[in-house]
Amino acid sequence: MTNIQINDANPEEHRWKGRRYYPISQYFVRRFGRRVGKVSVSIAETCPNRSDADDDRVCIFCDEWGSAAYPLEREKTLSEQIRHNIKHVRRRLKTDKFLVYFQSYTNTLDKVALLKSRFDTALAEEHIAGIVIGTRPDCLPQRLLSLLDQVSQQHYAMVELGAQSLFDDQLEFLRRGHTAQCTVDAVKKLHEHTDADVCLHLMFGLPNETDAHIIETAQQINALEISNVKLHNLHVLANTPLAKLYQEGLFTPVELDEYAEKVILFLRHLSPEIAVQRLAALSSRWDELVAPQWTRQKMPPIEFIENKMRTRGHYQSDLVSSY
Repeated sequence: MTNIQINDANPEEHRWKGRRYYPISQYFVRRFGRRVGKVSVSIAETCPNRSDADDDRVCIFCDEWGSAAYPLEREKTLSEQIRHNIKHVRRRLKTDKFLVYFQSYTNTLDKVALLKSRFDTALAEEHIAGIVIGTRPDCLPQRLLSLLDQVSQQHYAMVELGAQSLFDDQLEFLRRGHTAQCTVDAVKKLHEHTDADVCLHLMFGLPNETDAHIIETAQQINALEISNVKLHNLHVLANTPLAKLYQEGLFTPVELDEYAEKVILFLRHLSPEIAVQRLAALSSRWDELVAPQWTRQKMPPIEFIENKMRTRGHYQSDLVSSY
């Protein structure tokens, strides 16, 4: 990776418009020249860890909806979901440009012809500027890379990889079924074979997690060809393997103050060129959230983290000298 030089004391004042980190909204403005919203859809029906109905293989944190933002809309067609959800995002963000986010489960498991049809359908909708595809590092066969190359040559495309951790012992605890090296290889394949942006999903608040883990994670990411990250706190949802561990006293999720310290440490070691999609998880289905309760809220945790950074004079990359 090209050496990163930090020359000014407070780069965020002009680079990030007063924010303490590089938000994805500003990345999109630079990419598209205007604000862009993400419209989530639920199309994929399963993932490798659920395909054989073996409870011992299901990711420890995942509920039956597979991270779907709008699970009850699954019965709508793809076009119906896009048009319905655009209304909510347009009202909130005051924009008329959108990315269709194939969010739930693993969106690269179906046959290429079916995936191409879905992508074409999304891109043909009015006001759609591109697509975002949620998948796993171990679900990127060559035939899919060829399709992604075709799409990314003509439209904006982003692939969001559910890495969750870059440490194999943590991945084993999460029951992910792939290794850290698999994530590194997936990023390299996407960079070499497509023009798609790459986002990595990361979880903090795992058992035995140390500051050294978090710093090393940032340093590894700085060396990869990715454009953005999405951060989550490991939280407990009902009817998941993690809920059972929580009820047995074998897992305790971190509270907001501790989680904030982890995020801040990560951001301070993260390259200033890597945008941040999200600082913390949001559990929109309150009836399924077991713990911690602060995960019910969207903006207060973000404000809490940013206020900590502002009070201390910290910002993304302030501990990055060069790599």
